[in-house]
Amino acid sequence: MKTLRIILLLTLAWMACCRSRAAEPLFETARVFALTPNNKPNYRIPSILQAPNGDILIIAERRNDGPGDIGNHDIVCKRSSDKGKTWSEEQMIFDDGNNVCTDITVGLDRINGKLWLFFLRNKKQFDYFTSTDSGATWQGPISIHEQVTKPEWDKLTSAKPEADADAASVGRGAVWARGWVQRYGIGPGNAMVQLRGGPRAGRLIVPGRHREDIGKGRLRSFAHSFYSDDHGATWKLGGTIGLNTSECQFVELANGDVRVMSRNESSEDAPDNLRHLTAISHDGGKTWSDLRRAEELITPRCHGPVERFTLVGQQDKNRLLFSGPASPFRQNEHPYGRYNLTIRLSYDEGATWTAGKTIWPHPASYSDIVVLDDMTVGYVYERGDKGTTHYWDEVHFARFNLEWLTDGRDTLTPQVKSQP
Repeated sequence: MKTLRIILLLTLAWMACCRSRAAEPLFETARVFALTPNNKPNYRIPSILQAPNGDILIIAERRNDGPGDIGNHDIVCKRSSDKGKTWSEEQMIFDDGNNVCTDITVGLDRINGKLWLFFLRNKKQFDYFTSTDSGATWQGPISIHEQVTKPEWDKLTSAKPEADADAASVGRGAVWARGWVQRYGIGPGNAMVQLRGGPRAGRLIVPGRHREDIGKGRLRSFAHSFYSDDHGATWKLGGTIGLNTSECQFVELANGDVRVMSRNESSEDAPDNLRHLTAISHDGGKTWSDLRRAEELITPRCHGPVERFTLVGQQDKNRLLFSGPASPFRQNEHPYGRYNLTIRLSYDEGATWTAGKTIWPHPASYSDIVVLDDMTVGYVYERGDKGTTHYWDEVHFARFNLEWLTDGRDTLTPQVKSQP
């Protein structure tokens, strides 16, 4: 009995010590890409990851013609070597002339330290770059389009502009669309996952999307996965995820399953009853369960990133992070519906989500998440100033900890190990 009392007292003292050492709330922010005259160039769809050398990389589309989805888009990068306090000059990764480079999707192969950058070339082809020097140089582009699509997806037809139309009469989007038969996409964001354990350990899995004809020429959006078991030497097409899925990200669950969190393209639920969609793969992305609505994740039609924060065995409990505009209604001051950018926690592997905390209450849109080596969160997001409708004006970075996110209600503590 005396021994048990001593163990209990020591345990209580240890827990009190941990509480006393709990980190103070941390929130830091910096502007990475500023508003430019006439929004030319405009920087959109940012991805974030931490390179093997510790630098934080933010990779974005440089939209030289302005904020539109069609035009002369380059791939550019900025890096920080001091956890986001300062940022480098802009680095050009790829200038493809007047073509559209979009849907930047990144990830790290933890086994060999190689960085991956997937993108959609001219909105028609799945390509990638890689880097083995923490993003100082990039190799590519290399096409994997035939490996990660089905031939019939390329054969779908869609409405085309009149043959004699010009840019002045119908806009650059319609001129670009001549000969376009299908819209694809990847990610975007820090969306490639690498499985940690089990028979598929090391597998790289990437989210993509395509359209299918659901009858009578009605084309609808479907997300899908593709994967590699040889560190990217070859790629294979995985499973189609479900109707009305679109931009999405994956996260590996504690039991080795993979969860997808997807933008919702449903016309029946739009505009005021949309929720993000989710499904699970039990076989590393080859097949997917039936979709369900994540009811807590109210949203306009917008992308939302998901990321593993902590894992039992490495920290004290399982935690996931999710971010998106928590704005269910369009309003006069928010005609696009994208505002109140909120980051949330899940303590049950994405089955349910907390109400979260607002990062930016004003116009805001795409964001991305990375958990840094010091267990703070690196976060990049698009935003506009209060009073404007332009959620696309600037790209900002924020770094915060769990104590800030939960207002001190939760804190990172060492794993509690059972007594021998």
